[in-house]
Formats: sequence, C-alpha cells, structure tokens
Amino acid sequence: MSNKDYTVPLTFALAGCSNMISGAVTNPIDVVKVRMQVDAQAKGIYERSYPGLMRGAAKIIKNEGLLSLLTAGLLPSLLREGSYSTIRMGGYEPAKRLFNSADYGNAMPLYQKICAGAISGSAGSFFTTPFDLVKIRLQTDTTKTLPNTFVMLYRVGRDEGILKGLWRGVGPNVARATVTTAAQISSYDHSKHMMLDRGWFREGPTAHFISSVVAGFCAATANNPVDVVKSRMQNELRVKGQAPKHRNIPQVIVLVIRSEGLAGLYKGWFPNWCRIAPHTCITFLVFEQLRKLFGIRPV
Repeated sequence: MSNKDYTVPLTFALAGCSNMISGAVTNPIDVVKVRMQVDAQAKGIYERSYPGLMRGAAKIIKNEGLLSLLTAGLLPSLLREGSYSTIRMGGYEPAKRLFNSADYGNAMPLYQKICAGAISGSAGSFFTTPFDLVKIRLQTDTTKTLPNTFVMLYRVGRDEGILKGLWRGVGPNVARATVTTAAQISSYDHSKHMMLDRGWFREGPTAHFISSVVAGFCAATANNPVDVVKSRMQNELRVKGQAPKHRNIPQVIVLVIRSEGLAGLYKGWFPNWCRIAPHTCITFLVFEQLRKLFGIRPV
C-alpha cells in the first residue's frame, strides 16, 4: 500500500489501539504511582505505606498478590485509553490543521503544536473522566472489597451523583490531559523532525524511540503536579451533607504545599516517569508501525 496522507477515522482507531497496548503493559507502574500519590492523604504526612517504586510494588505483591499489581484498575484503564487516548492522539493532526495548513514536520512552529495537543487532550479527557475516577479507586483499593468497573460506575453515579460523583475531579483531569498531551505529542513531533531535518537519523524505529524518550520526560515533568491534585480529588469518597476536603485545583495545590511543601506536587514523579516513559515509547513505536502498515505517513 502506498504512503499517503492520514485518514482521520483510521488514525483515530490506530491511536486507540496503540495506547491500549501500552496502557496494559504499564498498568503495574501506574498502580504503584497512584498509591504513592494518595499515600499522605490516607496515612498522614510523615507515615508512608509506599515509600518508593520497587518497595511499593514489593509490598503490593506481598500483601495482595502479583495478580493485584498486574490487574488493579486494568479494565477502566483500558476503557479510558480506548476512548480518551483515541481522541487525544487521533485528534492531534486535525487540530494542527486548525492553526497551520503546513502541518507536517517543523514547518509548523512548536507553540502551534503545543496548542493542538492541548485541544485534543482536553477534549478527550472531559468525556472519559468517569473511567479515570473508577480506575483511581480500584487501584487504591487494598482490601479488594470494591465491585467491578461497571458496578462501580453505577454506584458512584447513584450514591455520589453524576456531576459531583462520576465527573468528580474533571477540572484537574482535563488540566492534566491538556498539559500531558500538549507536552508529550508536540515534543515527540518536534524533536523527531528536528533530528530528521539535521540528518541525525532517518525515519524509522531509532528516531521514533529517541523522540519518545524526550516526549516521556517532558510529559512526566509537566503533568505531575496536576496528576497529584487529580489523584487526591478523585480518591476522596464524597459523603452527602459533608463538604469534601479536596474541593478544587487551587485549594488542593495550596493544601499540598502547606502540608508537604513544593516537593509534594512532585510526589510519585519517578514512578510517573517510569510509567509515562515506556507508555510513550510503546505507544509511538506501535502507532508509527501501524501507520506504516496501513500506508499512512508518519507523525
């Protein structure tokens, strides 16, 4: 099949497939990351149940079993990747054309690529917030008493409300997705074409891998503060008639800084990077190869 310009429906489908594969592979790291981020919320400032990535993983395996580490929150994670990531990555190139018809390579300025990523990321995350909320709660459930994904969706909607329950944390969720996608896809796109334009590499897996490493670092560093806020808000169970402790993004940021310092906003950065880096590499390597297989030009 000859190489051709991207076709929107197929690009969306391939984006979803590549993200679901990478999401399944990196789910164990995501479980530890979420546990670390909500640790202070559950245990207090100075007491830590999950003091690091390796020790946290070892503790989960010891207390809950290997299967728990591998599968906690996996189904809502895959549902989220298959919906949210389909929109955020599949919609990146159409969003680029809103800013510049010369949307391929580095003929398009970096800031326009960042804006395109922000648009596609925010659109995808808004509609898939319920899956993300259930994923967070299942990943932090150490007693294994919570029901399955679909029962959880029903119960949260019934007991806590649709907007105040299922869409709880939609603000930080959209903010996180906006920052993540703006940093991740634009840095991959721009760094890859910079290397290609300078003749350092040819289009292929090597260029894709190196660009993915750059994109993973940028995404993890940019999104971690918002990710901490999102995890704290979504992990808190809402009780009717009682004001939540974590109410909105500015309030939670102030709360974290006052109790844990600025470093609190980067709690879980290493496992976050350890998840985003392989997730990004697998996603783009698979995405680029699927595009090649179906005759669609590279990103």
